[in-house]
Amino acid sequence: MSKKTKITLGVLVILAALGYLMVSGFSQFSAYYLTIEEVLAKGDSIYGDPLRVSGKVIGDSVQWDPEKVLLKFKVQENGKTLSVVHNGVRPDNFDDGQGVILEGTLREDGVFQADSILVQCPSKYEAMEEGNDSG
Repeated sequence: MSKKTKITLGVLVILAALGYLMVSGFSQFSAYYLTIEEVLAKGDSIYGDPLRVSGKVIGDSVQWDPEKVLLKFKVQENGKTLSVVHNGVRPDNFDDGQGVILEGTLREDGVFQADSILVQCPSKYEAMEEGNDSG
């Protein structure tokens, strides 16, 4: 085999390895965005898959156990609800009706196991309420 052929094969092997690492890394960390309704409809076909779901916190469902660092609550969207469990600290600004983005997996018991909770901030550019005169 010539030196040029060996170099070409070496470069191709390196490029193939890099391509494989990029594809496998992307698929490992990619998460689908689903609505609560889609999560409930898909059910057992998505157990254990990485998911990203958004919804609004139902305030009276929040159960926080600081000793176990365990947070249980429900989120809702368009009348559909999803139970959530998170082993970790309770996020700041975690209030009734607060929008959250959950990343985690759906367990076989239908509960969403959240690995991370991102609290959405209300827009500071929301329309002013009628009668509110700032100037």
